Amino acid sequence: MNEHRLDSEFATSSLEAGLDLERPTWVRYQVLAAACILAVITYIHRVGFATASAEFKTVMGLSDTHIGWLMAAFMIGYGLFEMPWGLLGDRLGVRNILAAIILGGSTLTAGLALVGLFPRAVLLVVAVLLVLRFSFGVFQAGTFPAISRMMADWMPTTERGSAQGAVWMSSRVGGFLAPLIIVGLFRAMGDWKMPLVLVAGLGFLWCAVFWPWFRNRPEEMPQVNRQERKRIEAGRMVLSPPSHGSVPWSGMARSLSVWSLCLMYGFLGFSGNFYLTLLPTYLRNHRHLDAVTTSWLTSLPFAFGVAACFAGGWFSDAIIRRWGKRWGRRIVGATGLSLAGAAIVTVPWVENVVALGVLLVLTFFGNDLAMAPAWAAAADIGERHAGVLSGAMNMTASFLAAVEALLLSRLLDAHYLVAPFVILAGSYALGTLSWMGVDVRRTLAESP
Repeated sequence: MNEHRLDSEFATSSLEAGLDLERPTWVRYQVLAAACILAVITYIHRVGFATASAEFKTVMGLSDTHIGWLMAAFMIGYGLFEMPWGLLGDRLGVRNILAAIILGGSTLTAGLALVGLFPRAVLLVVAVLLVLRFSFGVFQAGTFPAISRMMADWMPTTERGSAQGAVWMSSRVGGFLAPLIIVGLFRAMGDWKMPLVLVAGLGFLWCAVFWPWFRNRPEEMPQVNRQERKRIEAGRMVLSPPSHGSVPWSGMARSLSVWSLCLMYGFLGFSGNFYLTLLPTYLRNHRHLDAVTTSWLTSLPFAFGVAACFAGGWFSDAIIRRWGKRWGRRIVGATGLSLAGAAIVTVPWVENVVALGVLLVLTFFGNDLAMAPAWAAAADIGERHAGVLSGAMNMTASFLAAVEALLLSRLLDAHYLVAPFVILAGSYALGTLSWMGVDVRRTLAESP
């Protein structure tokens, strides 16, 4: 009997030793690839509307003011539903949430084509488009909080920065590709409606591949072996249980890191939104540059943003691996916002077009250098509440971005051409200071 027990123990220990020698699988990188593809599609849908609106605005009898209302409707819906989607992702897992988000957003993108069949009654068209854009914002609001939840569950703490960098780099790729795809389809088909339906199909295709394959947590997927699970869990303060507890609202309200993170991302959103809203208007109407030069100066920052998003995540993770968590996110994020503020404040005094382009690129490079550390910090601090925390962070940015659009547009209309850039630089400076309050060593995760 003793010999049988010894043989059994030897077999068990041999099996465990074999498992320890087993090479970890790479399923987490497949999950990351799925998130990156989703980020590309999300921005193709988002930026695609801005491209399409230039085509159908005149046909439908809309003015620039009407288009502004539509942009605001999207932003309001986006901001209001950031935290609810994040909370749902934390409670229910992101598999079904992401499927609902992408199916809803894709359906609404395709639905824009139906507006072209309406009678040319401006009030009717605007009313329907307002509903569609608000609803589209509601669905898109959940994308990045859910992805943040996914990265918290699937990526080791030392790889979260790089993962978020890859996700946001992909979003910039989507923003860069959207005009090329939409305009190319316009020229090929001679109409703006069918191209929107075709790009909407990208979301349906992604969902058809992702939903049957993905599971919310690594232990739920047979393809993930023991070594990969151990690597994913390494370095976590508290491991997330399969069922998520209630959100520690009081702990969030008392957390300096939570307030600092949300304020930092709000200031980043305030200044960074200038590139999405008013930069073309400033260059064309106030710097009096031609259309070709304006298009180049508007698009180049996003091209460099691709590199900045990846670099920010990579450097943040590298610093954490070398010197620990305390400064890993802070250093890269604060450096990026400091660079952005120093570059943009000098814009009004630069006359040379090449120098102006360099300053605009440096500003957006610094802006995007802070993106990956910000979202990785939300995963670090939130852990199993990463969805709701990243939703709060992005909600703050959305609302402050709306303030930026209203405030700076009025200043430019009144021909105040220096004050807007001083305000933008001041916002980046406040974002830099806010980084000092972000400590990713202190999480919101409760003990199982």
